[in-house]
Amino acid sequence: MSQGNLTGRKVLVVEDNYLQAKTIAEALADHGAEVLGPFPAPEECLPYCVRDQIDAAVLDVKVGEADSFPVADRLVREDIPFIFLTGYDRNIIPRRFKGVPHYLKPFVGQDAPAAVALVMALRRRTRVPD
Repeated sequence: MSQGNLTGRKVLVVEDNYLQAKTIAEALADHGAEVLGPFPAPEECLPYCVRDQIDAAVLDVKVGEADSFPVADRLVREDIPFIFLTGYDRNIIPRRFKGVPHYLKPFVGQDAPAAVALVMALRRRTRVPD
């Protein structure tokens, strides 16, 4: 599974950079994924963040003036695996997401299928404080 077989998997993408979003979405689709999005704003994707709608997600940490942490919280509650993308230091990501894999930007879109397949295989679980 070096490139990530995502056949039949639904992967949500939240990314506001058009070229980055397009590259990631195309790479995921090339490996069999059905891509939801890319969404350029976190609030637009929240209705899709439920277990029966998606299998995994790729979240840019900073999306315009907002961040994707509300989306990440929803994914954690729904037990949906995801990865973060960021051009910032890891410290920008809240401690509650310490177990979530993150990749530095610029992210090579062709790496997306392997990263998503890996997080799905590991089924990383994070805990949201009560």
